Amino acid sequence: MQPTISVVIPVYNRFDCLKRSVESVLAQTLPVSEVILVDDGSIDGTSELLPRYIAENQMWRNRVSYVHQDNQGPNVARNTGIAHAKGDWLAFNDNDDLWLPQKLEWQFQALDQFKDQCGACITDAWFMNNPHMKMTLFQLAGKEHRESIGMIPDPLRYMLGTNSVVGVHPIWLQNLVARTDLVRRVGGFDPAFRFGDDDDFAFRLACETKFCFVNMPMVLIDRTLPAERHVGASKNWDDADFRLRMAQARMEKRLRISDGLPLEVRTMIRRDLAAIHSGWANWLLQKGEYGKAKTAVREAFRYHGTFNIALKSALIRCAPGLARKLVHSREDSRTRRTFGIG
Repeated sequence: MQPTISVVIPVYNRFDCLKRSVESVLAQTLPVSEVILVDDGSIDGTSELLPRYIAENQMWRNRVSYVHQDNQGPNVARNTGIAHAKGDWLAFNDNDDLWLPQKLEWQFQALDQFKDQCGACITDAWFMNNPHMKMTLFQLAGKEHRESIGMIPDPLRYMLGTNSVVGVHPIWLQNLVARTDLVRRVGGFDPAFRFGDDDDFAFRLACETKFCFVNMPMVLIDRTLPAERHVGASKNWDDADFRLRMAQARMEKRLRISDGLPLEVRTMIRRDLAAIHSGWANWLLQKGEYGKAKTAVREAFRYHGTFNIALKSALIRCAPGLARKLVHSREDSRTRRTFGIG
């Protein structure tokens, strides 16, 4: 029996861009049952154009539905879509990302192979519109798979790698399909998070089920440079203190809900919290707030004491000016590597 698949896409402006995203979903070789577009209070005319376009376009009219809400953020929009979904399976896309035609067909081959164990499946992905990201999502996350289809028996450990603080693991919304009942059981998306929200959702989903994977890029994820892609409220994402604040709240939540999980998992969460507080110390040093930097590095050591954190603490106490210079030099080097400068 063919699976029933609902696809939720939050909408905020960008009508022309959205059309390409929706059409890539409708063009799947394994057809979707419905596409739910949740308009989060668009202000550029999309709210008028989109319902008319659906009504006038035969390919859209039969499978695309439109829901409008006052502006409350993409997570509330996704939760609205989840509440409206009728399919047994849920997938998500953003209005600037594209699916390759066989994405769902491959995912359900994998899910059929591991049907008694896995309630979710991911694929690899390519990045587009960024000349500095010439790698796939799996490569970015440091995950090597030899099989074209396989299973991730322990998705929590799979997620909590060395880059988990910044969300660099391969479980993203655009490449994910999951059972609708599981998505609803974990509570959908947390509206409190405006950054790293997909990471929070993926962690809670990984507490409930094993994942399988398709080791082929089946999604094109837009990674236009932040200055062009981040507009309006999204400009906050470019601020280090905003990202640190969101990461800290996310990891503190993760630690709260991790009772009953293996000790190794809780240790990795505490390690990530230590890294966040160490990041706060770096940010505060660059601002010359040495007293607050000392407090931050003490918090880092409390969560996960390491030699490097102890060394940073001693340096801040004894030579805060030197610590500031070292942090500034390190951050500049990281920026150059990230954007291919020099």
